[in-house]
Amino acid sequence: MLELRKIASTFSGVTVQEADGGTARFVRLSDLSDLKAGRKPVLAAGEAPTVARALPIEDGDLIIGARGAATDVCLATPGMLGAFVSLDLYLVRPDVSKVAPGYLVAVLELPATQVLFAGGKQGSGLARLPKDALENVPIPLPPLPQQRLIAELAESFNDEDRLLKRLADLNSILGREAIARAIRAVNQRQNS
Repeated sequence: MLELRKIASTFSGVTVQEADGGTARFVRLSDLSDLKAGRKPVLAAGEAPTVARALPIEDGDLIIGARGAATDVCLATPGMLGAFVSLDLYLVRPDVSKVAPGYLVAVLELPATQVLFAGGKQGSGLARLPKDALENVPIPLPPLPQQRLIAELAESFNDEDRLLKRLADLNSILGREAIARAIRAVNQRQNS
């Protein structure tokens, strides 16, 4: 096992200076929530950040929520590439010679890892995960081929979870429509 800091670089987010016509795009904490819920986020636009830690998101990067009850973890999507992360997020750039990005997401989403994150959060209200607490998380490192297989397995379960949620939503809509039709049918009979 190695600490996250030894297999990835972690960068704090930047202040979003929203501006009409701004050329820079920013991923915010709410955007991670949208992704987790299966919605496409609408990224904020603003002035390009000038601080050195402001790195644009690249393929294979992870975006991690610094605030909230749960610590959301997301692999960068194509729509995020080139954007910057806001203050309530961390950008984690894995060393792909040591760790597969999808595997790292799977490990960071594990309940045991989430418990470590929860224990490391500071502050009242919307507690914040300090950068050191994130970087000190131990990551088990099987060989890369096995990491990729584990990442694919985790993604399969995530796909299934999204499909089951979508099916439950559709079932709920169908049930409400069936009830509405039954009520309309009863009303039509009474009015006849």
